[in-house]
Amino acid sequence: MFTPSLLAVEGASQILDEGLQTSTKVAEAWNRHWLTAFDSPLFTTIVYYSGLFAAGALVLFMLQFIKRMVDEEDYAAALKSLVLAFILCGLLANNGFVLAGSVRTLRGVVHNLSNRVLEVTLLDTRIRDAITASATQGAIISEIRAQLSQCYGMVGQKQITCLEEANKQVEQTIGAVQTELPIIANLLGPIRAVQRGIQGAIEVGGAQVQGGDVGSVVTAPGFAVAGFLGGFVGSAAQETVRIVLWGFQWGFTNLLEISMLLTGLISPFAVAGAFMFDGKSLWTWLTGFFAMGLAKVSYNIIVGLAAVVVVNAEATDTMGFLVIMAILAPALALALAAGGGMAIFHVINTGMARAIGTLSSFSPAIGGAKAVRGR
Repeated sequence: MFTPSLLAVEGASQILDEGLQTSTKVAEAWNRHWLTAFDSPLFTTIVYYSGLFAAGALVLFMLQFIKRMVDEEDYAAALKSLVLAFILCGLLANNGFVLAGSVRTLRGVVHNLSNRVLEVTLLDTRIRDAITASATQGAIISEIRAQLSQCYGMVGQKQITCLEEANKQVEQTIGAVQTELPIIANLLGPIRAVQRGIQGAIEVGGAQVQGGDVGSVVTAPGFAVAGFLGGFVGSAAQETVRIVLWGFQWGFTNLLEISMLLTGLISPFAVAGAFMFDGKSLWTWLTGFFAMGLAKVSYNIIVGLAAVVVVNAEATDTMGFLVIMAILAPALALALAAGGGMAIFHVINTGMARAIGTLSSFSPAIGGAKAVRGR
């Protein structure tokens, strides 16, 4: 009696758990980067060189301040720039301690919003569960294909026993995943079809073995077992495409995290440049940072909506979902972020101008000083 020790992949029932653990570990790794990067010598070096740049910018700022006070008599703009200068100096002081805390806080807001999106329930389906279910269906089929590939080169009773063990593994996988993720029941149609094919191959192969035609189990071109295994195991191209798409998805999400971290690390230069440009470089940096945060949130929303549709439509093939998740969703999220970033920048500029105008209108001391000088 042949009993395979491992059917290609050990721990078939742990597909879902391992996938979730991997995602969690990646998120925890990035969280650690955000906690440690701003306390590292790298950030200290960036703050040091940005401080040198800020020192030169401060000279130009003082010249501009004196010009506004003496020549132009624009006290409101001069005092506004002076307050901004104190704020900028505070951000860069103590090796950028306040700036580092502010950037990490901003990232925390984006990160929490991105996670909150995944917890939303649409059509009685939680978005996070829909994404996991849509991705897990393809993972289960890939594992079954890997398990059955071991049975393809066997003959006779040895092959039948291998198929029986594979069938048990499939049932264990389905049971374990359904326990952890009940909504995946809507996507089990193709997997159940594979299971019925295994059972049919076992029955036909068993009858053939009992009839004494052992060799034809895999050698006869029209035999059911050979046809089933050859058709299911032989689709290596589809499996390759699936792996490539998963690689694109993993690469995009990590590249987005890297971009946000690098943007956060160069924030001291944006602060230093704000001395010369009345804070515009700092607003531009904020716009870019939030644009990437918007891309992250938009990506989760797009993938989540697609996954909810896949689950509720009981799709038989989730390859299209992988295409959305790996290629189309990143492109759309970045396009939305680019447009949204420009809109945010426009709103910030408009809002700041209005706020300054409002504050200036409530400055009797400044107005009185201008009146006295005018007389």
